[in-house]
Order: sequence, then structure tokens, then C-alpha cells
Amino acid sequence: MTKPFAVEYNRNDKGWIEFPSDQEYRKRMFPVEVNRHTAKANVFLVQSIIEYVSEPGQIIMDVMSGTGTIIVGALVGRKVVCVEISPQFASLIHKAIEHIDTIAPGSKEQITVINAPCQTVLPIPNFADHIIFSPPYASIMKSKGKDKLTTEKTDYDMAAYTFTSPLNIGLMNDFIWAQEMEKVYKKCYDTLKQDGTMTIITKDHMEKRLRVPLTQSAIDACVRVGFKLTDWFKWPAPGSVYSHIYKARGWETVSDEDIVMFRKTV
Repeated sequence: MTKPFAVEYNRNDKGWIEFPSDQEYRKRMFPVEVNRHTAKANVFLVQSIIEYVSEPGQIIMDVMSGTGTIIVGALVGRKVVCVEISPQFASLIHKAIEHIDTIAPGSKEQITVINAPCQTVLPIPNFADHIIFSPPYASIMKSKGKDKLTTEKTDYDMAAYTFTSPLNIGLMNDFIWAQEMEKVYKKCYDTLKQDGTMTIITKDHMEKRLRVPLTQSAIDACVRVGFKLTDWFKWPAPGSVYSHIYKARGWETVSDEDIVMFRKTV
């Protein structure tokens, strides 16, 4: 990219970008049902990515939208496409769109929601200018939904994460997950226009007290399907309810989240 990324935010001594808390911003921009989602993307992070990779009038797409933080792109003139497998989350995206449209009338006309697994929607050849999304962990929500301590710490309905479908990547075991995610990256590659970009927001995680290099594995998979790695940024993410619980237990956690950007080239 030729533009600087997130220059309005400070960097820590490791060079990681210090995006501020978005809680107050979210209260204004999204309805309360959306803000109860346990794994929301930081709005300032998403806005920075959108403004870095794209230009007004372009199509940006999130293929695993959750509750649709990416819809803020409509506020800066982007056309937004959200693909989400869970009917519950897709419903929340629609509520968020209606809420944002009261703030910026007409913005909802720039947003399309598709409630289906991305594997059945993609590829759409030569469609999107940019894809931005956060891949799930393998089996992460299947196990966490049964965590007694987690249940005590949050009242969020985990059933939305465990939506039953053979294409729900978040419920696949590690081996199948890796294969399926590489297929998704290839479908994203085939959906992008020439010179389009894909940004993934991801992080390593701990398994049996060892760090699993998920980000590097994702980069390797993306390169195998044809992408060129262009940028790799980090930020000290605040962590989910799970990481706070694990820290309380004295377990080591991963504090750095990765923002990895690729370009579709010949």
C-alpha cells in the first residue's frame, strides 16, 4: 500500500498499534443486542483497515461477518457485503443496519446481507474490490460453550456460535479446519478483482500451554492459493472473556492480534 496505516493512533514500544477502546463509540453506532456479542471487532481497527485498503465507491466484503462491524464502511462511501452463516447473527446485522441508517440516512442502501455459509456463496468472480474478515479458531466455540467458569462470567447465548451446519468452520477439528480455511482463501482470491486485497484479522492461541502459530499458518495457506503478502501489523488486543478468565487462572495467553494484508496479483 502507498498510504500510511492508522497514523492517528499511538504505537507501543514493540511497534504495535494502540487502537483505543471502542465501547462508547459502539454504544452510539450499534444497538445493544449487537454490543453483547462476545467477539466483536474493534471499530477503530476495522475503520482503519477500510480506509487503508479501499476507496469510496468500492465494494468491501466480510465473508464471516459475525454481527457486522464492517457495515461502518457504508458511512465512508463504501458498498458493503456481509456473508454470515448464523441466522441469529444475520438478524443482528440487519438491526445494526437499521440503527446506523438513523445516524446516516441512506447508508443501508449501500449494504447487502447474505445469510448463508460463505463456501456456498463464493466465489463470485471479479466481484469484490476488498475482502476483510476474521477467521474463526478450529473447534473454539464448541468447547468454550461448555466452560462452566465462562458461563458464569457472561450471559451471552453461545448457541449462535455453535449454529449446526457441516460448513460451520468454527466447529471443525484442527485438521479439517486447516483444509477448509485454505479452500475459503482460494474462494476469496477468485472473488476479488485483479489487484484487490484481502485482510485477515487473526491471532495465535495457546494449546496445552504452547503457542500455536495460526497467523503464520494462515499466511502460508494464502500464499499457496496465489495471494501476495503486502503488510503485517500488530495491536495489543484487549482479549475476549476467555483470555481474561485464563489469565485469572494463571495461564499464559496471547496478547498480540495480527492484521495481515494480501493482494491478488497475476
